[in-house]
This record gives sequence, structure tokens and C-alpha cells, in this order.
Amino acid sequence: MTRKRIFSERVAGVKRRYRNRVLQCRLSAKVAKQKDLSRMTGIPCTTISAIESNKLFLSTPYALLIAEALDCKLDDLFEPWLGSKGKMP
Repeated sequence: MTRKRIFSERVAGVKRRYRNRVLQCRLSAKVAKQKDLSRMTGIPCTTISAIESNKLFLSTPYALLIAEALDCKLDDLFEPWLGSKGKMP
């Protein structure tokens, strides 16, 4: 197995085990609209929407921008995701 494939499989495993809490953090920071967060970070609204709905995995650069804009910790933006069976996949 190649290094690239091993890395890809590890990244996929992380994506399955965690989801982001950007929506909850945005609302806690009293930023009512995705459009406002977009203006604060420079991240397109469509990307913020995809991140908040967990259709797009939150990358490190975006996480740093969002954490700074919402004045929260990086750890606040992620949570372990328990699958439909209540267990970590």
C-alpha cells in the first residue's frame, strides 16, 4: 500500500469520527447569519453552509479563521461523532 493511500484512509477515518460545531459556535457568538460569518472570515457563504451541514470537512485554515472570528477555541469547533448506533465508528 502506498503512503498516499495510507494517508487518505487515515484522513477518511478522522472525517468519520468527528463533526464540526460551527453552527452552534456561530449562534453562541450571536452571529445570526452565515453571510455575516462569511464577511468576517472571507470564506464563501456556500462553503460555510456546507461546513455547517457537515457536507464539507472543516479544514485547519478555515477552522483557524472561524475560531478567530467567533472568539472561540479550536476545540470548541469539533466534537466526536457517535454514529447512528451510538458508537464511534
